[in-house]
Amino acid sequence: MRYLYVLIISFVILSCENKQNRNRLSINMDAVVKENDSIQIYYTTNDSINFKEKQSFWVKIKGNKKNQKIRIIFPDTIRPKQIRLDFGRNVLQKDIVLNEIKFSYQEKSFEAKGEEIYWIFRVDDSNTSVDKLTGNLKRRNPKQINGPSLYPAGNKLFKKLNELYSEN
Repeated sequence: MRYLYVLIISFVILSCENKQNRNRLSINMDAVVKENDSIQIYYTTNDSINFKEKQSFWVKIKGNKKNQKIRIIFPDTIRPKQIRLDFGRNVLQKDIVLNEIKFSYQEKSFEAKGEEIYWIFRVDDSNTSVDKLTGNLKRRNPKQINGPSLYPAGNKLFKKLNELYSEN
């Protein structure tokens, strides 16, 4: 009987947790980030790309020479409409390989792989160079603090995110 009680409680807790995560935008990336680092995620809740520090947060990444899954989850109170990704502050990070990015909200999702990523994002040419075929992102100046940055490419990301949030 005690085991049945524990099983029921566990099921209820997991069900509530899954329900809470359904109302959050999650970004799942497949990337190679060799050194410990972090990503700063900027967002706006309208179509603007006027990104501000107060609408951003950091996600730490443990370095790995192999592909890894990086998951970013927004609070359920925020539905971003535009997103900017700043990859790292670690100047020892030679380059980052971004293979895939997937956005999920409730039961809907969309993804971009390889060159498709650069259909919804554009590279910040002032500090980033990219090889779109390999997904290799790196700093233009190896001594600069700011890592590679991706900005929304026009309103493409805005439209895709709005499709995720729509009831249809």
